[in-house]
Amino acid sequence: MADLRSVQPLPPDEPPASSGSWFRWLQPHRPHFHERLPALGVRDFRLFWFGQLISLIGTQIQTIAQQWLVLKLTGSAFALGLVTTIQFTPVLLLALIGGAITDRVSKRNLLLATQVVAGLLALLLGVLVQTGRVQYWHVLVIAGMLGTVNAFYVPARQAFVPELVGQESLLNAVALNSAIFNGARVIGPAVGGILVATIGLSLNFYLNAASYLAVIGGLLLIRPRRTVSRGTQKNIWRDVREGIDYIIATPVVYTILALVGVASLFALNFTTLLPLFARYVLNVGSSGFGFLSAAMGVGALSGAIMLSFSRRREQVRKILYTGAFVFLVAELAFSFSKIYPLSIVLLIIVGMASTTFTTTANTRVLSLTPAHLQGRVMSVYSLMFLGMTPFGSLLAGLTAERFGAPFALAAGTVITIAFTLFVFIYHPSQRARARIEARSRS
Repeated sequence: MADLRSVQPLPPDEPPASSGSWFRWLQPHRPHFHERLPALGVRDFRLFWFGQLISLIGTQIQTIAQQWLVLKLTGSAFALGLVTTIQFTPVLLLALIGGAITDRVSKRNLLLATQVVAGLLALLLGVLVQTGRVQYWHVLVIAGMLGTVNAFYVPARQAFVPELVGQESLLNAVALNSAIFNGARVIGPAVGGILVATIGLSLNFYLNAASYLAVIGGLLLIRPRRTVSRGTQKNIWRDVREGIDYIIATPVVYTILALVGVASLFALNFTTLLPLFARYVLNVGSSGFGFLSAAMGVGALSGAIMLSFSRRREQVRKILYTGAFVFLVAELAFSFSKIYPLSIVLLIIVGMASTTFTTTANTRVLSLTPAHLQGRVMSVYSLMFLGMTPFGSLLAGLTAERFGAPFALAAGTVITIAFTLFVFIYHPSQRARARIEARSRS
């Protein structure tokens, strides 16, 4: 008997695409995106996400080349560290202003401007290397200019995501962004190292410059949305103060920001201590250090991918604290481990849980912040997450030099565990007091 089951017609706005169409993935609405990865069901987010993926891989390729270039020019570890310091300093000094400007202008246009400038800086460095005219001070100046660009780019990028997706897809979108960031950390250095060894340095910088074309093209294809302006102060410092006042008046937001800041200062600096563990604790040398770093990267990528498939938007707080505690307990166990395979497993857990913690913290802050303040609030988040890291690395290095790497890592982890427990207990009591005050006023 013939099969008489009904056949569902295609929606009128969804013409069939040929199987060989290379751009089919970027076309509108596909049901499976909405079912498993809802953020990828949004055309504008797909364009932005794909462009970021290419650009972040290019950035990691350049990072490897830049490190080798500095060592080739100077042979100094201090000179290498100074480049990183110069690149992070503008973020510390200008992030709050960058956040205020983000809330004043079109985020899409601000992102376009920052990516164009960053691409030109990469191109300039490539030309200097290829012509043999590059000097160490050139690298320092370009690093400082790139840091200035990032002071505006980072809050704009983070505040732009909620404009592309709805609240119900925000966790998925942030997790997908984290996945490509961690994926780029795995792919980019490998590709960059091979290119440096086989071809030379200049191609890495040219590839990074070309990679910005992907994100620029994606931004140009995004349909700008009209957002309702709440108005901004003529004085930019008043705009900055408005964002800080909101954070102070919102206990959930400032407790998460404080938790991220403390974790960045005392616990998220374990990458600084990994070479010491490889050489002096586990006795596995440089090759073993490579596997330790790779294990952490694989764990971080796995955590981001798993979180991107999570649909538990209403349980973000539980996921946040679960990720924090698992990350810290695994890191504390790693600080005492002298067994290499066990250390590998623990670092996979550390990478997975730390990514879960930071991604959900980012999502939680974004979801609680009004749209007209997101640039300013996320600039403070950037200060807590990125700005504390250089200080934490310095503190960990000084402590390890005097007391050893295991003590330095364990001490920082214990401090962070204590603070996390305090925040975890303090937050419900603070919320209960707010309810009591609201009832008394009514």
